[in-house]
Amino acid sequence: MTAMIRCAVLCVFVFGGMVSAEAAQFDNARALSGVDRVGIYFDVNVADGDRLALRMRLIEQTIDQVKEAGIETDVVIGIRGGATSFMTRDDHYVLDDEVAAKQVIREHLRAFTAGGAVIEQCAIAAELKDIPPADFVDEVTFVANGYVSLVGYQARGYAVVPMD
Repeated sequence: MTAMIRCAVLCVFVFGGMVSAEAAQFDNARALSGVDRVGIYFDVNVADGDRLALRMRLIEQTIDQVKEAGIETDVVIGIRGGATSFMTRDDHYVLDDEVAAKQVIREHLRAFTAGGAVIEQCAIAAELKDIPPADFVDEVTFVANGYVSLVGYQARGYAVVPMD
């Protein structure tokens, strides 16, 4: 995948996913011209529940807008660092005031996997947070090292979108 395609995906994210209702008058046609398929790796490590819920919404908007442009997508959402605690079945891994955000995040995870996205959880992050694999939701797939996974996808031409 060329740098141009990576740039196109980032433009979709920046200009398509973060603009208000006025966005209806804008498009990403120039950036996406000639693009028929993209691989996107969302690198997620947000530790705050509300911010992570917002990032999940932005990921959803970005995927939707790329697909609406008629582009086939291959999406990987890499979870590491602070985002790890929000990928668990039980709520005791997050603060009490973050439980509502965790529920919103969980709905996004379900929608992402239903739409064909792969959600990869870094095993190192889980170990550092002392969370056993059995405590994670079914939507996540474990990888040994999230950085190695990111490197592999980037080497294969995926656009890396940092979500911190």
